[in-house]
Amino acid sequence: MREKKGQSATELLVLAGFSVAFILPLVFLFMSSSNSELGKTAFSQAKATTRTIADEAGEIYLQGYGAKKTILVNYPQGVINGSAENGVVALTVDADGRRVDVLSATFAPLKGNLSGRRTAGLQRIKIENMGDYVNVTYG
Repeated sequence: MREKKGQSATELLVLAGFSVAFILPLVFLFMSSSNSELGKTAFSQAKATTRTIADEAGEIYLQGYGAKKTILVNYPQGVINGSAENGVVALTVDADGRRVDVLSATFAPLKGNLSGRRTAGLQRIKIENMGDYVNVTYG
């Protein structure tokens, strides 16, 4: 009788081992694909953010000296750095373990400081026409 109890326990352990060996690779596959999608989402969100800042800077430039505006943009997870100069708004994002520079151009001459790591979420950006350039900073 004891042999049958030991046999059933051994069979249960073998079955559990096969189940874990089958399920573990699937879990890793799903985790890696979700991280990849998060990276794509961060890249898309950074692209929309830089495009919004560049468009608004162009609008303020056309309005002339003294025009200013404060906008809210949504930063993605993993923003490492940013800049606004020479007609280009750039954000450096850590997307899916890679550093990606996301750029948007505008006809307005830009200067400004968007540097420094930022948390994800809404950021207040101040855009002001200084006469011969548009200043873009955190507001």
